[in-house]
Amino acid sequence: MSRPSTTVVGWLAAFTVLFVWSGWVVVSRLGVAQTLTIYDMAALRFAVASVAVAPVVWRFWPRGLGAWKIAVLSCGPGVPYVLLAFFGMEFAPASHAGILMNGTLPVLAALIGWWWLKEAPTRWKVAGMAIILCGSVLIAWDRSSGGVGPDVWIGHLSFVASAALLAAYMVAAKAWHLTPMQALALIPVANLLWYGPIYLLFLPKAIDRAAWSEILLQGLYQGLGPAIVGVLCFTIAIRAIGATATAAVMAGVPGAAAILAIPIIGEWPSPLAWAGLGLATAGILLTAGWTPRRLVPQRAAS
Repeated sequence: MSRPSTTVVGWLAAFTVLFVWSGWVVVSRLGVAQTLTIYDMAALRFAVASVAVAPVVWRFWPRGLGAWKIAVLSCGPGVPYVLLAFFGMEFAPASHAGILMNGTLPVLAALIGWWWLKEAPTRWKVAGMAIILCGSVLIAWDRSSGGVGPDVWIGHLSFVASAALLAAYMVAAKAWHLTPMQALALIPVANLLWYGPIYLLFLPKAIDRAAWSEILLQGLYQGLGPAIVGVLCFTIAIRAIGATATAAVMAGVPGAAAILAIPIIGEWPSPLAWAGLGLATAGILLTAGWTPRRLVPQRAAS
């Protein structure tokens, strides 16, 4: 049998990331409604991921970075990011999480990159950012979707704060030339080293009361999904089909999360949420630099 082409592998990798990231929103929302505390879920995430990356830590640890840069980089997609996301999911549904976290991410990354790297966004990106914000406003007004509670605004603020941390990490990783393999080695281990003792000594736990099925689901999905499979497939996709095409696929994360939440946790988005989702998806595409004529697979030059 002939081997699949690089382009086919790239598209498969991109859609794998789409389902891994959208599935993470739903699995996390499910987790906060069950027995485990958000602190248990964070501990499981970084413990499992640290075990998975242990064979490559010594080889790919970013030794050229100072301690403060390592601290900044590890916090971006690390414990502060996931705790804010989990906390927000205690108040807001998966559809809101998918839109506000993934929608505001390119806006915040563009603004931070403009301030830090002096990379001014193009007019199309500014238009995309404006459309994303319009979609986010609709989500902020939504009170009819399944899973929306009286304090949903707390979840909204938490989602935006978590997106800001991840956006800062993305810009810092670019500024300090962090490679994907270095990120894979650094983030789980650095977070486990400082969070593990705090979790064991001070934070509330319910892991002793949780069912093994819940522990395995959260441990394996949190630790191996976005943290390992997501990073590797994202890198493969960018190298195979280019950043623009990959970003176009990633624009589907909010919609996929909203759709997956319907059968898995029974959260139906309202018409207002669907409208916000549509606007946010269109805005993400523009902010990512996508136009129909640019959705042509490119090699790693993108």
